[in-house]
Amino acid sequence: MNKDNFIYNWYKNQNLIIALLIFLYPLGWYGMLKGEHFSKKARYVISAILGVWTLILIMEDNGSSDYDGGSGCSAVIQQNGCTYYRDSNCNVIQRVCN
Repeated sequence: MNKDNFIYNWYKNQNLIIALLIFLYPLGWYGMLKGEHFSKKARYVISAILGVWTLILIMEDNGSSDYDGGSGCSAVIQQNGCTYYRDSNCNVIQRVCN
């Protein structure tokens, strides 16, 4: 296979398609659909798995926003008759004891 033929027929290389499905799945998915290495059933199954995976990645909360959303450390904690106030970095900013 010469270099020019590879550029135009990259989707015919099954090993490349499998590697792309693992490491760069949108391109691997396109190559899988365009090529003829996978059966129709396998294409549907892999497409469904990639679709679910994409939805998981989109909906996943990676914690990069500044909004705490209630999942961080900022809280009021009562322990042994004292009230501890924590900021979003888990530092105690005030302690009040009765």
